[in-house]
Amino acid sequence: MTLHTTFGSALPATRPVQRGGTTHASLGTRLSLAMGLLGRWRERMRARRQLRNLCELDDHLLNDIGLNRSALLCEAKKPFWL
Repeated sequence: MTLHTTFGSALPATRPVQRGGTTHASLGTRLSLAMGLLGRWRERMRARRQLRNLCELDDHLLNDIGLNRSALLCEAKKPFWL
């Protein structure tokens, strides 16, 4: 029994081009960006809460710690994304 093979006429086996997991990487990147955004949002909310607490102090106490009410109110009016 003889084994016959032909190499010239066969089409090369090709696979579709893979993207190397870019779908998962971009999903991971998006998740990382969303987590960073949430972290910054939480930090800003905490800072605004502290600012509200400072605004409740009287002027003499604020002067003792080196703050004034106008600077606190100016900071409170800043947009949340800055």
